[in-house]
Amino acid sequence: MKRTPFKHFLFGGDWNPEQWPKEVWLQDMRILTNVHMNEATINVFSWAQLQPGENEYDFSTLDEIVHVLAQHHFHIVLATSTAALPAWMAKKYPDVERTDFYGRQHRFGERHNACPNSPTFQKYSARLAGRLAKRYGHLDEVVCWHISNEYGGSCYCDHCAQAFRIWLKNKYQSLEALNEAWYTHFWGHTFYDWDEIFPPNDLGDAIDERYTTLSGMSIDYRRFTSDSMLNNFISEKKAIRQFDRITPITTNFMGTYKNLDYFKWAEEIDIISWDSYPAYNTPISLTAMKHDLMRGLKNGQPFMLMEQTPSQQNWQPYNAIKQPGQMRELSYQAIAHGADTIQYFQLRQSRGGTEKFHSAIISHADHDQTRILKETAQLGQELAAIGTQLMNG
Repeated sequence: MKRTPFKHFLFGGDWNPEQWPKEVWLQDMRILTNVHMNEATINVFSWAQLQPGENEYDFSTLDEIVHVLAQHHFHIVLATSTAALPAWMAKKYPDVERTDFYGRQHRFGERHNACPNSPTFQKYSARLAGRLAKRYGHLDEVVCWHISNEYGGSCYCDHCAQAFRIWLKNKYQSLEALNEAWYTHFWGHTFYDWDEIFPPNDLGDAIDERYTTLSGMSIDYRRFTSDSMLNNFISEKKAIRQFDRITPITTNFMGTYKNLDYFKWAEEIDIISWDSYPAYNTPISLTAMKHDLMRGLKNGQPFMLMEQTPSQQNWQPYNAIKQPGQMRELSYQAIAHGADTIQYFQLRQSRGGTEKFHSAIISHADHDQTRILKETAQLGQELAAIGTQLMNG
């Protein structure tokens, strides 16, 4: 079993200081240092800031963030920012936007919004990852690369249709084999040319997003989509490796998310990481099972708990506040099942936007006497005292 790449527990989480004046950055560093945090995940959704135009890059704010973290002896998990497109790209190159199940091409907005088979997205995402690696890959503070964020969703555009046909040719080699595997003889669905095949959406074979006439087509499209996004990951990974041959590379999984083949993805990922967000009524055994699944993806190697919430989420049907001691309990559960990092989303609560009511280590109260911060300090002190004794390598 391969040992963990970290010398001690990473204790921290997502930090988005570009939202705040620089005096707040130093306040955050003081508070987070006092609760024994030692890591920050940065740059997850900063593409619009890093690349304000097609041939224009601006790393000045990120340079300052990295400098502040280095001054305060924080380890850095550096993301590539490719989980959310900049607006100029969607305007100039509409092919980067996904076409949904109903055949509607989306406009700019949301996140996880790129067509994985868009040549434009493939070009610029890899280019950004390479520029980041060239600029920061040599830094000792950078202990892990975080590509994109929570891969998921699907696209049904013409680029995907063309790529799907190529994927099917590689898998089945002949239309005869495909027709037999999909049993296209039912309802007269036999294909005589590869160009007759389209993604299973509302305009074609699907009855709704769950049911299709040809279940084999539906399953294969899911597998194809997983492979398409994996190719995006591999492309960024290769770009990073041109400048940084050593630092481990990951992306954050989502437990039992069914639309990606995590076992296949694990072959390309250096260390597994995942985001754990149990609801108020999630059985503790289910969370344990998901931890075990994550550890099993790479034959028992330690994993990263990349995200959890210190208290309530803001996107579940019922967003319950964690009970006293529950955050600590769930953190130790993760360690017991193989985690060598305890990380949160996020370190400072957002000032606006869709996640402004998602809890954080530093809340809107903006002081260090909250229950969350006191519990964080207790856990941080314990992890610092434990050292490497409970690490899973």
